Amino acid sequence: MYFDQNNNYFEETNNNILFDINKINFNRNTNLYSIEEGFNKGNMFDNLYSKYKNYVYKLKVNNKKDELLYKLQMYTFALKDLNLYLDVHPTDDNILNEYHKIRIKLFEVKNEYETKYGPLCSQDVDDNNNWNYLNNPWPWDKGGN
Repeated sequence: MYFDQNNNYFEETNNNILFDINKINFNRNTNLYSIEEGFNKGNMFDNLYSKYKNYVYKLKVNNKKDELLYKLQMYTFALKDLNLYLDVHPTDDNILNEYHKIRIKLFEVKNEYETKYGPLCSQDVDDNNNWNYLNNPWPWDKGGN
């Protein structure tokens, strides 16, 4: 017999582990960090975070362009993490509502960035005859971020 970290009981018979999926305690509460804190900790759910040697990561941004890129990364991360949760808990309306709020914020920040600085991806090029994807300095180019 086996027990996991959540005290779920598993039985072994003929080298097969038997368990009832409906009795598994996934130990997932839905207390979420703020988007920025979740991004910096690498987890949106506060009960799943474990510190590493009290290390605190905080990114410093120097200008509006960097700030928008940072927000894009944060919102994208939050959506991916909530997406993983919703794959297992598709009926959790609170998390689904939070997912939709963050998706709207991501869309708004992406539009603001592209309006000011140009497309982020080649598929975001507007439908005129200019290939303006290459016109702006990229972050690793001189004059970029």
